[in-house]
Amino acid sequence: MISLTTSALQLVAPTEVFRTVAPTRRPNAELRTRKHLTPGEVETLIEAAKANRYGHRDATMILIAFRHGLRAGEVCDLRWDQIDFSGAVLHVRRVKNGTPSTHPLLGDELRARGACSVRASRRPSYLSASGARRSRPPASPG
Repeated sequence: MISLTTSALQLVAPTEVFRTVAPTRRPNAELRTRKHLTPGEVETLIEAAKANRYGHRDATMILIAFRHGLRAGEVCDLRWDQIDFSGAVLHVRRVKNGTPSTHPLLGDELRARGACSVRASRRPSYLSASGARRSRPPASPG
C-alpha cells in the first residue's frame, strides 16, 4: 500500500476557479442597429435581381415583399388569382397562424405585376421544354 507521507506526490489545492464562460459573441443590438432594409438598399437589391434570368419577376417580388411586409413563404405562395387588377388589391394568405389580409397595390406595383402577367400568358403551359416536345403528334415514319 502507498502512503502519501512517504510518497513524492503531494495534494495541492486547485488554483483555478470554475465559472461560466463569458459569451464571445456580442449581442445583436451591438452588431446591428436595425433589423430592416432601407428603401435605398431595397432599390440596390432590386437592380441586382434584374440581372438574372427571371429578373423582372424577381425584382417585382422583392418590391411586393418589401412594401407589404411579406415573409418568404408568403411571397412564394402568391398566385395570380390573389391579385385583383381592377380593384388594385392584393389578397395575402398569411403564414404562422396569421390572419389573411387585403393590401392596396400602388401604381408601380400594378405596372410591374401587369408586365409579369403578360409574360406569363405568352409562356406555354408546359412544365418543361421536353413536355412541349411530347405534346406534339409523333413524326410520321419515312
